[in-house]
Amino acid sequence: MKHAFEKIPQLFFLITLVIGLFLFTDYGISWDEPIQRELGNANWNYVLHNDDSLFHLINQYHGAFIEIIEILPEKVFHLQNEKTIFLSRHLINYFIFWLGTVFLFLLGKEVLKNYRFALLTVLMLYLTPRIFAQSFYNSKDIPLLSFFIICNYVTLRFLNHPNFILALLLAVVSGMLFAIRIVGIIIPVFTVILFVINLVNNRHSLSQLKYLLVFIILYPLFAILFYPVLWHDPIGGVRESFTLFSHFFYNDPQFFMGKLIHPQEVPWFYIPVWMAITIPPVWQFMFLFGAAALIIFLMKRLKNVFQNVTSELLLLSWLFIPWLTVIFLHSAVYDEWRHLFFIYPAFLLISVYGIKLSMNLQSRRLRILFMTMCGGLVGIQCVYVVFFMLVNHPFENVYFNFLAGKHPEKKFDLDYWGLSYRQGLEYLVEHAKEDTIKAAWQNAPGNFNLIWLNEQERKRIQETSLDSCNYFLTNFRFHPDSYMDSAWYIIRVNFSILAIEKVHEN
Repeated sequence: MKHAFEKIPQLFFLITLVIGLFLFTDYGISWDEPIQRELGNANWNYVLHNDDSLFHLINQYHGAFIEIIEILPEKVFHLQNEKTIFLSRHLINYFIFWLGTVFLFLLGKEVLKNYRFALLTVLMLYLTPRIFAQSFYNSKDIPLLSFFIICNYVTLRFLNHPNFILALLLAVVSGMLFAIRIVGIIIPVFTVILFVINLVNNRHSLSQLKYLLVFIILYPLFAILFYPVLWHDPIGGVRESFTLFSHFFYNDPQFFMGKLIHPQEVPWFYIPVWMAITIPPVWQFMFLFGAAALIIFLMKRLKNVFQNVTSELLLLSWLFIPWLTVIFLHSAVYDEWRHLFFIYPAFLLISVYGIKLSMNLQSRRLRILFMTMCGGLVGIQCVYVVFFMLVNHPFENVYFNFLAGKHPEKKFDLDYWGLSYRQGLEYLVEHAKEDTIKAAWQNAPGNFNLIWLNEQERKRIQETSLDSCNYFLTNFRFHPDSYMDSAWYIIRVNFSILAIEKVHEN
């Protein structure tokens, strides 16, 4: 029986992989995907054909490691059809996320010492609707999340058992992480600091310092290797990348707590508020308990210079340091908390860590009561989230919990990616009676999602200005006060996320 239960993780990951294979065709084209594809193409052409068009892109210093991977099917199989190209990108993006969840399970086993708790952590990640939806089309923040998991798993293994192989592996994967986003530089920082703490506590010997030195020497080599734009000028390129990361110029207004504000003006609580209204409430409750329990646990070990708490320090550093860095540098953040999605696995591990610590309660009655309460809350939350995701698929990306209030559409951005234009356009060509449909859309994703229409349907669509169109499509981006409840067609997820309005009758 015990052996049968241990097969559950394998079955779980097989099921989640199959789910991805069934769902990857359902999502529209997001705002950033065409420009990310262009970045991948430019890096590919630079690496293989010495084409310098890369250096003329506005986003040339954005890490392109994942974009090069996602461009592979297009190049290897000479894909020409845009629909097929973007579907291949969605499939690869989900597979990278799926791989990250496998490593989250492995990391959870290292930290929690229990495969059931580790699997619960992964389940909580899957049942965070916004993360799940973006696992298919967000090639920036989701791969960053996945590789942070992979790097922190290898980091923990290296810190627990320093050797040459792990030092080399850590240099490789953390170099890849750096080439996704430069924020990955915190991995070697964590590694060095925690290694030194272990030295002080005699967990490592001075002779093992050579493995840390191997990592420190190899890391920059792999970081540059996977980051082609740095090849011609590594020092200058890294400087430009850091400048871009810390003060990226983006000026489109964000709808936050009922006001349109610029990214440079968002308050320090922008990230915590977005996390509070978009993470399932029970996961947050578990986190508050887990964080309190973890901090008390560490406080008791202060006098021993944090002896034997490597994983606990790693989790807290992973969760809080990036957010505090954003505040300290006054970095522009926008589009909810997606730029810090990569800290979420630490959030979840801390959430489940609290349950682990509760197992040490001396009273058996209290242990049973606590575990029963947690099991009930988790079960109820899972049922609710699964129901929401099934009913509202493929618009899981606009999930809000009750903390957002009764009318989140009046306070926060909704489908800022513009994915719902796909379903809007498909409805338009199916139900509009005109042979030539004069249409306008509020922003670029309306144009991107034309690829889902067949040739005959696309010929019917004539893009025009708002002044001369018959149909206007909007996802309410940048004009949150315009909620057209009387529109010709509305896509709703408890509230309107896209509307088609008949503007001028023929």
